[in-house]
Amino acid sequence: MPRILIFLPVLALSSLHAQKKPKLQLPYSNDFQKAEAGALPEGIMEIDGVFKVQKGSDDQQYLVMSKEPLSENAVLLGPSLKSGASLYAKIRSYKKRRSYPRFGIGLHGISGYRLRVVPSKGVVELVKNEESVKSMPYKWQSDQWTFLKLDIVPKGESWSVEGRVWNEGEKQPIGATVSLVHKGSPGQGKASLWGTAYSGREVEFDDVKIRPVSPTQ
Repeated sequence: MPRILIFLPVLALSSLHAQKKPKLQLPYSNDFQKAEAGALPEGIMEIDGVFKVQKGSDDQQYLVMSKEPLSENAVLLGPSLKSGASLYAKIRSYKKRRSYPRFGIGLHGISGYRLRVVPSKGVVELVKNEESVKSMPYKWQSDQWTFLKLDIVPKGESWSVEGRVWNEGEKQPIGATVSLVHKGSPGQGKASLWGTAYSGREVEFDDVKIRPVSPTQ
């Protein structure tokens, strides 16, 4: 009997703890306005680099990647995915003389597909397993928001991978900026945000949205 009296409260506390942290589901969105300034929001995991929420001169809050360390930095966020999904985010970064940043978004974990903007080369590219597998010309604008949308959709036994990128003041393009067809599963895992501060300036992320997508014929 004494063992039962001690064990039951432990079960009750565990149940309450589980209720406080429900499993993340789609759709997912985060504009960082309700997050604590100066901290990394709950549910976001740093892989490399230093990320925290900061308030800008417009009194809006953004997830900001520090200019150090000078490496390929990333965070994971949202639910773990193995099905089709659409990821949207806007990213603002800055050049310094002839030095440029590099940034992007990704789906299905660290080794999944990434949509990456590389201003130093004037391209936007799809990256898989740390390698660029498709690229297209793109003219990036410094000091402005760049909008990125990555769609990975099952299509029979293959997957359609489409990336769209557009500058502040422009409309979202109807056709993909860069695309390819992937044979087999694209992987499994959380969505990701990426940045490399080659220009020695911070990189800002905002309005992250993840949506489920239906298979196409």
